[in-house]
This record gives sequence, structure tokens and C-alpha cells, in this order.
Amino acid sequence: MYTKKLLILFISSLLFVNTRAQETETRAAVDLHSLSLYNSAQWKSLMIYGREKISSGIDFPLLRMRTGYAAFMLGNYSQSLLQYEKVLDAEPDNSIALYYVYLDNLYLNNITAARYYATKLPAETQAEQKINKIKLSAIEAEFSYKMPSDTFRQNAQYFRFGLNVQLGYRLELQQSAAFFNQLINEPRLSPVIVNRQRVDIREKQYYSKLIFAATGKLSLIGGFHYVSTPFNNVVYNNTIVFGGIKYATPFVHLRAMANFGNISDSSFNQYDVTITVYPMGNTKLYSITRAAYGDNFTVLQVIGYGITKNIWLEGNLTLGKFNNLLENDALYVFNDIDQKQFKAGGSVYALLSKKVLLSLNYTFEQKLRYKTQITFHQNSINGGISWKF
Repeated sequence: MYTKKLLILFISSLLFVNTRAQETETRAAVDLHSLSLYNSAQWKSLMIYGREKISSGIDFPLLRMRTGYAAFMLGNYSQSLLQYEKVLDAEPDNSIALYYVYLDNLYLNNITAARYYATKLPAETQAEQKINKIKLSAIEAEFSYKMPSDTFRQNAQYFRFGLNVQLGYRLELQQSAAFFNQLINEPRLSPVIVNRQRVDIREKQYYSKLIFAATGKLSLIGGFHYVSTPFNNVVYNNTIVFGGIKYATPFVHLRAMANFGNISDSSFNQYDVTITVYPMGNTKLYSITRAAYGDNFTVLQVIGYGITKNIWLEGNLTLGKFNNLLENDALYVFNDIDQKQFKAGGSVYALLSKKVLLSLNYTFEQKLRYKTQITFHQNSINGGISWKF
């Protein structure tokens, strides 16, 4: 009986040693084959092979680095970021993984995360990439011309000038000054407003937003938007304060915002959640979905596609009726006396250089005239330019 137990123990030991030997050989074989694919620049095969082996349980930093580099060469920056993040988690001092995590975030237009990792890069790499702790990061300008079909509403103009400043590697300040003007004829407005047949609205706005990178994935957002809206002899001083968080994974970015303030002397709150998806692992194709609850519930859907390396087309659709609505982290305050019943549009973006981005947008709106059941349309043309430093 004792001899039988010894025999079973011996056989089990041999099986254990053999299994471990097979695992070692398998890992060695994967290492050798992935190196061969890497050296021969077979990026697609390497990315597929690496992902398959990692899914099967064969996982080591060098395999992930090769898989991440293959994805990077294929322009799948989300997949590359996923692999290099895992390497960086296992080896925080891996400078190569850190560099590609920085680049992947940069190419995914996640500047906040890219700046967070930039502070960890060696000084020579920062100098090579022209990364400065404090700098003017962008200047923006946009102009919009709105053309309503209702004769009680004259054409409107909107102009905005923006200035973005990096206050450190992890903190960014975005500021804007905007102006809106329109003449309207609205006898149903409050009697305290004089000359209601010719109401001259010359709105002035100031916007300020801070973005702080708490981690490479989590950023905190806060700021305010002040709007002075005159209706002839009556001036409404509106202030919106907002705050929120953004959590970025390689393929999906999540954002939650809360906005509190007053519009036209009435309290207004809005809560929204935004999901941005990069299904191809880059900005060639993206989807932005936002659900917002303020006076009413609205849903915004944006689909963007890069038709060339430097030109993107974008379509947007807003469902839900609203008078007041905040968009783009309260950068745009829609405080219209006429209710919007439908909104849709399209945009084209052209990257003229690494620094200059031009945009052209068309928007169609169906609106309900103030305190009536009369519907009318409004067409808007918007142009913009952004210069990044």
C-alpha cells in the first residue's frame, strides 16, 4: 500500500514537471514567433496573434509591447493604449510603455490624459515633443449666422473668441467671450418690456472652464458661464455653474455633468451623461451620445467619419423639445423664448496643418413661436477656426 502511494506521488510529480515544461516551451515559442512577426513588420498578423495568445492565458509584458506597437503602426491607437497601459501597470518604470501611452492619448485627442503622462516623460523626450509645463495651447474663433423663416424674427449673429491656457501638466483653463444679437417683434412678452415690436437683443457672454487630470483616466471639470441678456429696458443676468467628471478607457469615454444656475431670472438645472465611442480605435470613426435632463429630456447623437486623413464629416441630431439647453460643458447656452422642437445638422472639419483646424456647420431647426402654435424654421451657418500651439 505504501509503495502504491509512492508510485502515484512519483507519477503526479512527473506530470506536474511535464506540464510546467510545456508551459515554458509555449511561452518561449510565443516569444519567438511574436519577435519574428515584429522583425518582419507583419503588424496585422502580430496584433491578431498577440491578442489571441493573451486571451488564451499566455501573457507577459514583451508580448503586450509588441502587440501594442503593431496596433500603433496600424493606427488602432485604442488597442495600442490598452496593451501599453497593462505593461505600465506591471512595470511603472517602463519608459517605452509610458511614451506610447502618451502618444496614443494624444492621437485619440485625449489631451488631458496625454498631458498627465507627459509630466512623467524624461526631460529629453519632453524637449523633443515640445512639451511645456505652462503655455498658450489654443486660440479659437467662430461665427454663426441664423436665418429664421418667421417675419417676427430677424436674422441673428453669434460670435465667439476662445483662449486656452495650460496652467500646468495637469491643469487647463479654457475661456471664451461671446456676443449674440437679434431684433425680434414679440407683443406677447411681459408688459414691463417697452417697445415690444422692436426688441433689440444684444447678448454678452463670458465662459470659463478648468480641467484637472486627477489620473491618466479620470479628469475633473468645473467652471461657470455668465450671460447678460437685454430685452430693451430689461436685462437678465444669467449665471450657470457646472461641474463633472470624465472617465476615459481606450475605446470609450464617459462624462457626467451637473449644471446649476438661473436663466431669465428663473432657476435652471441640467444633468447630462455623454458616451463617446471609438469603434475603430482612432478618430476616423466616432460616436457621441448625450442624454440631458433640464426643463425637458433631450438626446443628442453625433456620428463623425474621416473621409481623408485631414477631413472629417459629422452629422448630429437632437431629439426632444426645449427652450433652455446647455451643450459642450455649458459652452453654448440656448435660452430661446421660442421652443425648439427638432434640431439636426452636419459639419465638415478640415485640418490644414498640425496646428490649424477649420470647421463649417449647417443646422436646421423647427421652432414654435412664443406662446402660440405657429411653427417656423431656422437655418444656421457656422464657421470656425482653431489654432493649436
